[in-house]
Amino acid sequence: MRMAVRAEGPFRLADGRAIWLRPLRAEDATLLVGLCKRLSPQSARRRFLRYPLPCDGREAERLADVDQVRRVALAVVADPAADGPILGIGRFHADGSDGRAELALVVADEYQHVGLGRLLLKRLCREAVRRRLRMFEGYVLYDNAPMLRLLRTSGQPLQVHWDGGDVLTIQLGVAAA
Repeated sequence: MRMAVRAEGPFRLADGRAIWLRPLRAEDATLLVGLCKRLSPQSARRRFLRYPLPCDGREAERLADVDQVRRVALAVVADPAADGPILGIGRFHADGSDGRAELALVVADEYQHVGLGRLLLKRLCREAVRRRLRMFEGYVLYDNAPMLRLLRTSGQPLQVHWDGGDVLTIQLGVAAA
């Protein structure tokens, strides 16, 4: 069951810059390493829950290994026809048939706070609905206020669980957005 994920855009961000969304590809592994290396320590810690990162080719190849069916990933680029840098990634991984998928987002520092995370989340929700998923799950550091604000204002039902420690477990209902 292959579900085509196509390039979309251009989209205008709040600051006027234009970006495109396109499916992540296996050959993007080196661009993923570049994105990881451009992240500030704070952004890297917020996305990967630790710093420093294991930002090597092997990890990037694992992250770029998506089938766009159960493992869906969208790359944000300034030009879909060029091999320029990846500006952000939104992804989910559904490993069972229970209607749930693990969610992850990362946006390059220079593209944060201009609506890119919201756009990625909206598109991932749309792809999840197409695949009959009901819920995203994930982990967010308790002090990651931008991500928590994004989730709380997404228009989707959100549950946040805290079992002590620095990491919150989130469950975000998925509905057509």
